[in-house]
Amino acid sequence: MASEVAAAHDLLLTDLGVEKLWEWSADGSDGFGATVIAQLLLMATHRAHQLGYTTADLVTFLTTVDPTNHR
Repeated sequence: MASEVAAAHDLLLTDLGVEKLWEWSADGSDGFGATVIAQLLLMATHRAHQLGYTTADLVTFLTTVDPTNHR
């Protein structure tokens, strides 16, 4: 995954903080993976606002790195 992000977006992901591989499981929109994603998004939003980024900035970033976004 890190190499795909680096190749597609020229971003270096040296530490994703993954301790449990099942955090990245596709166990549905109400499974453990969904809980983790919600926590990560809330933490990212809080930190981004502390750094001066807006919600629109975050949406733009997520849209840009979304592999399903076919512009």
